[in-house]
Amino acid sequence: MGRRGPQPKGEYGAKIGRTAVLSTRLQPDTRKRLVAAAALSGRSLSQELEHRIRRTFIEDDKAVEFYGSESNAAILKLIGAVIQSTCTNWFVKTADGWVPDLKKNPEEWLRDPKLFDQVLTAVVHALIWFKPNGDRDEQSISYNSTAEQIINEIRSADPSLPIAKGSTRQHAMAMLKDKLGDLASHRHPYDDWRDKEPEVRIVVRKPAQRKH
Repeated sequence: MGRRGPQPKGEYGAKIGRTAVLSTRLQPDTRKRLVAAAALSGRSLSQELEHRIRRTFIEDDKAVEFYGSESNAAILKLIGAVIQSTCTNWFVKTADGWVPDLKKNPEEWLRDPKLFDQVLTAVVHALIWFKPNGDRDEQSISYNSTAEQIINEIRSADPSLPIAKGSTRQHAMAMLKDKLGDLASHRHPYDDWRDKEPEVRIVVRKPAQRKH
């Protein structure tokens, strides 16, 4: 057994009494980021590790306290993602056709009436996903590709995805799926309506070849 190091000092040290010892293994990339964070904060490696673990619990507690439940907090994060995606997927007409407006500010929906309506439609479409089973008012269901894409991402997300693998977005969607719990498996009312409709087949004609 290795020699035990000195008792930590500072925020997580002797002032709070005897601390429990925990031996754990870390992935090299995790340790590298932890070392860098500790250097910036001025904490020891063990203090930085405990600080970050405690902070996750505090954030969970605050989310429940402020939003009422973890699922409420997750739904609000989902709405934020829907707003951001709707704003960044806004298209403008140019000489080359309709292209994404890369200059569109994510907060522009608060100033642009048309974009606001797009955001409102997307948010409503996303919220209807969580509507309890019962009478479905099909008149209130509007399809929105942006919200549908995010909903599908959450549905297919893998909460067991290793931290070192996958993109930041994949991990964000997996976290939302985990926080939503059983709500993530809800069937959107639009799915029921779409199943009743005949499949639409789109045929794209090949451009005619030029004669040389």
